[in-house]
Amino acid sequence: MYLKNDTKRILEKFIGKSILELSQMDLKDEISFVESRTGGSLGFSKEIDIRMQGRGNPLMTRKRICTMEDVDKKILEMR
Repeated sequence: MYLKNDTKRILEKFIGKSILELSQMDLKDEISFVESRTGGSLGFSKEIDIRMQGRGNPLMTRKRICTMEDVDKKILEMR
């Protein structure tokens, strides 16, 4: 990992494991580690948190994303 030493030290203190140990964990180890730290099981909440709702892609609302058809159309208009 490309982290500064200060960042590594702070993360290791906060998480309780070294960065090397974390990078060598497989999925089951990661899940059991998080569950042991949080005291609960991992899963998606069925409750909607208004703060976490996505607002979509701002480029789409401003119509700034172009498809290839849009690009072809613009090129044909330039002729």
